Amino acid sequence: MSTRTEKQNAVLTEGARIAAVIAERAPTVDYTPAMLEKARGFYSPADIAAVEARYGDFETFFVLTSFIQDYGIDKFASPLTQTLLYRNARRLDKQAFRANPYLAAVKIPGTVSLGRFTLTESRYARGELFQYDIPNFRAEYTVPKLGYFSQPVRFPTICEGGVPWMSVCPSEIFSMEGPIREADGASSILVLGLGLGYYPFMIARHASVRRITVVERSPDVIRLFRTHLLPQFPHRDKIEIIEADAFNFLASDEARAFDFCFADLWQGAGDGAPLYARLKGYEAKFPAMRFSYWIEDALKFFREG
Repeated sequence: MSTRTEKQNAVLTEGARIAAVIAERAPTVDYTPAMLEKARGFYSPADIAAVEARYGDFETFFVLTSFIQDYGIDKFASPLTQTLLYRNARRLDKQAFRANPYLAAVKIPGTVSLGRFTLTESRYARGELFQYDIPNFRAEYTVPKLGYFSQPVRFPTICEGGVPWMSVCPSEIFSMEGPIREADGASSILVLGLGLGYYPFMIARHASVRRITVVERSPDVIRLFRTHLLPQFPHRDKIEIIEADAFNFLASDEARAFDFCFADLWQGAGDGAPLYARLKGYEAKFPAMRFSYWIEDALKFFREG
């Protein structure tokens, strides 16, 4: 049961409204280096030093301030919520992002469609705001973690019916860090949900991992992956794909052959909470298997209200 204070709930509600602005409007601060330098001219060296000491760098301060003012965030977000947005904001480095092992190895061959699914690339414009990671639901106050690139960036995406369904973007990379670490030391791993295969790619790099079985119910997603992505995986010999419903597979004898299970069957906490609750019931049936879940903190928070 929730024990949050009125102030914590207010910040949470305002954060949800900000997240909706990000999702619905893809807000972009259209600026140039010259505009940034002009903005710096309105501040004294001492003011700039204070801004950078508090918020990391002046560019991030400039982008967040422009976003807050241009998109009316200051009309409903309290000073506390705005301060927390600044503290959690981040300018991401394009080169560091592209150096991710998956992105460095896997290239998207144009746009390829199969059934309702399309394998393609999405793009963040310079100054486009997005959530680079899930919020910290264990913090005293929870707000979106907003990020941006100072250069345009492309990244792999699968769309379903024309709507982005899964992407190897910053939020995917950051939110997968914990589950990827947790798989280190396991030998035989069951993965529920395929997507673009980011998780299998990353855990296949662990020396301990000998076998990865991915359960995916969509034959079109499997075919797109096998044809265009899997051949680019350096450890593809470790990966097996099974077309099946995840829960049907867990009910089979084959499921007992694994020592680790990672589940990623949802797009977010809203649709994931009931699936997460259902999967948690299987943990007692497989005492020798460790379970891990994508965005588990968010799922717990959503379930607990």
